[in-house]
Amino acid sequence: MSIQRITAIVPLDMVEPLEKILRACGVPGVTIEHVQGYGEHPNFFRRDLMQENARLLVFLDEAKVDGVIDEIVKCAREIEATAGILTVETIDRAVRLTDGADLSVESD
Repeated sequence: MSIQRITAIVPLDMVEPLEKILRACGVPGVTIEHVQGYGEHPNFFRRDLMQENARLLVFLDEAKVDGVIDEIVKCAREIEATAGILTVETIDRAVRLTDGADLSVESD
């Protein structure tokens, strides 16, 4: 099994709908952090141009990644998000801290 990490930087108003969508997709867990940054749509009302956003981290089996990405993009379109980015990275190893199990070799 290959584990991949989806990292998405999204507008704050996408967080609640995305949580529901990820649960419906069977995503076992998600980490959400509030972040600041600027990029394609800087906040011109602030001297430092920073925009408030959220960063979502999801670890998934490689086979489920495309379906989850499709749902995230669909959510962004539905709320007419004006900014956001998503990346996918392969994780070499994941270890569950509670028992030391190597998650990258577990079978479904």
